[in-house]
Amino acid sequence: MGAMSSHDDSGGKNSRSDTATARLVEQGIEFHTVLGRTVALAFLKEHQVPADIIYRILGSSTGRRQPAPSITPPPYER
Repeated sequence: MGAMSSHDDSGGKNSRSDTATARLVEQGIEFHTVLGRTVALAFLKEHQVPADIIYRILGSSTGRRQPAPSITPPPYER
């Protein structure tokens, strides 16, 4: 599933070039803050966010990278 990849073609470094996943992650973080871990986890799994990303963002407060202003998309909306 190349669309869910967390690396780019410039050497495999992590990036936020996958705006769809970035939106889902932002919404999942908002759910975590407002509704709790269980709801956030269910949302992220339902939308096929990779397990390593889910673990990183929900597993610790230091696991999340700071958003890059130039490519951070608006929050996911249904």
